[in-house]
Amino acid sequence: METTAQQDDELEAALRAIGRDWSRLGARLKLLDHAVNTSCPRLSVRLHYPTLRDAAATVHELVAVATRYLARFCLPHSELQNLYARKDQLSVEDLHEALTDLDRRARDLFIRAGAATGRSGEAGELLLYLLTEWVLQAPQIVAKMSLKTSVAMPVHGSDGIHARYDPENGHLLVYSGEAKLHSDLGDAIRSAISSISSALQPEKLEHELNLVRRDLSLSGLDERARAEMLCFLDPLEPSSLKRIDAVTCLIGFDFGGYDGLSPDDAESVFESRAREQLDRSASAFAKAMRTAGLENRTVELFLMPLPSVEQLRASFQSRIGNAT
Repeated sequence: METTAQQDDELEAALRAIGRDWSRLGARLKLLDHAVNTSCPRLSVRLHYPTLRDAAATVHELVAVATRYLARFCLPHSELQNLYARKDQLSVEDLHEALTDLDRRARDLFIRAGAATGRSGEAGELLLYLLTEWVLQAPQIVAKMSLKTSVAMPVHGSDGIHARYDPENGHLLVYSGEAKLHSDLGDAIRSAISSISSALQPEKLEHELNLVRRDLSLSGLDERARAEMLCFLDPLEPSSLKRIDAVTCLIGFDFGGYDGLSPDDAESVFESRAREQLDRSASAFAKAMRTAGLENRTVELFLMPLPSVEQLRASFQSRIGNAT
């Protein structure tokens, strides 16, 4: 008979199996090496920025790379798995057509979702997806982009749902994603705190967990792992007390620290400016969390200073064929 520890090990392995090695993203996004302590013990803050070339941020290249993963973000993992399982049975031409079709469907979903929701912030959602998978090693278990275009299932809540099993404490962390791109950092923080407060309300959490229960079969997890995860979601199961309802948040904002950089010392000067900004931003975000009564909630915050939020957004919309 399997022990609970053995089952949990299997769940950890199953989640790891549907993830992937995202380390290549380090060529496009760099993590600022700077420790941050705040007044919120369960708030983690990181700052990532587009890598520099010749003293300029490589935003165009970042968008070009990020959009390669539209299908992984938009479509259920099971669809990609099914295609990859059949690839040896397909001719090169048929495989190419099938992959092209997946990419086309993902781009169509982005365009339709933007029209349905009246938003153009999906660039932030895609970047948050990549950072959550890469940095937190928490694979997406519900692809919500397709839900945004469904009349029968109007979307409420987060921009994405990811999960990670923590073997040290036996916790299953279920992450709701919130992405905010604003020119003004203060506006971004206020919007993020409002969304996080809403996302952590019991009725919103119930809605998110119901989506997981409904669509978990499409996650790519095997039957045993799905059954184990469902125990963490069932209020009648002891495992549910080991579930942590957490939030990942990306805040992209205009940052003047890119101005006047010289190719000779661009990175060191920029990172000095960014460290000061990180300290101020982390303090401001923690203060806002405390004011909102969120100081004991688990939040993973990704700060992304940009030369121009509008430039990133326009580049992304143009890239997916939806120029505004």
